[in-house]
Amino acid sequence: MGSKEKILKFGKLKIGGDNPTVVIAEIADSHNGSVQTAKKLIQEAKKAGADVAKFQLHLPDVEMVPGSIKMWDGPLYDILKRNLFLPNTHKVLMDYCEKLGIEYLCTPFCPAAVDILYKLGVKAFKTGSGELTNLPMHRKLATISAKTGKPVIISTGMSTWEEIAETVKVHKEEKSNFMLMNCTSEYPPNDYSHANLGLIPKMRKEFNVWVGQSDHTMDNYTAYAAVTLGAKAIEKHFTLSRKQKGPDHFISLEPDMLKDLVNGVRKIEVALGNKKTISKAERAVRAWAFHSVIADRDISAGDKITLKDVRPARPGQGIPAKYLDKNYSSKFLSKRARRNLPKNTILQWKDIKN
Repeated sequence: MGSKEKILKFGKLKIGGDNPTVVIAEIADSHNGSVQTAKKLIQEAKKAGADVAKFQLHLPDVEMVPGSIKMWDGPLYDILKRNLFLPNTHKVLMDYCEKLGIEYLCTPFCPAAVDILYKLGVKAFKTGSGELTNLPMHRKLATISAKTGKPVIISTGMSTWEEIAETVKVHKEEKSNFMLMNCTSEYPPNDYSHANLGLIPKMRKEFNVWVGQSDHTMDNYTAYAAVTLGAKAIEKHFTLSRKQKGPDHFISLEPDMLKDLVNGVRKIEVALGNKKTISKAERAVRAWAFHSVIADRDISAGDKITLKDVRPARPGQGIPAKYLDKNYSSKFLSKRARRNLPKNTILQWKDIKN
């Protein structure tokens, strides 16, 4: 596992390997149709430490049948129409992201939207879970990726394992640069067991690609856990305030919460080392916390040392206590004392005759 995955290059970011976990602030429609609000969200995402500000490009007349999908705030078609950003607005936001030093990302919801984003010059593509089985669209994305090297980040919510495999097959056939995002399409999940974080290493092993976590929980716990399981990207919805009206605000992270997410992810990353070493700070503790061979009575010079004469005790500044165990005791016991050793002397190797 992990030997053949491609490092994905997304603008100035690298995804996979030992590179830092990419944190994606999913702004979606939390701008409520306001360019100024969108810019404020980009500012706050950057300030919080996110790597990516993500938007959505909707073409309601192309991607759905008008009036056919009812949501909690009315027909989805009407909601999207109210908050719609036209392609030229996305170009403004893309340029603004470039100015602030945060990568712009956008989700297309139909092949026509893919074409628009490609012409705008996006550096990567992100697909939602609802588009997973839209294989013609994925074929288009895979072809573009193979041609340009631009990565495709694929969410896998509300899908079967077989459906994920079918989409992966399309991308592998076209030799695209892609990764998967474990996802549960509940807003929010009503049970933490629905997060299924164990799918992160499972998908990586099965499909030999990098895997991230697109997370809809109300807090950051599952995102943190995902990093420990090898997630190379974390995506969370982002808003200026959960109190705003709209489809995503109440499940989105506010700026301080996003900052906590980024800080937590960065701390977890540096805590995931697997090389056992003794740090400088540990050596100071080791000096008093480990056990040495200690004289348990007054030992005279020339006496043969036995187990009755010594005991293991702190500090660890003398002959290590392991030399009282039968595996090592032949190197110490029955040796003679070079000098008088009063009770509670911390024995050193120079105190015994070889």
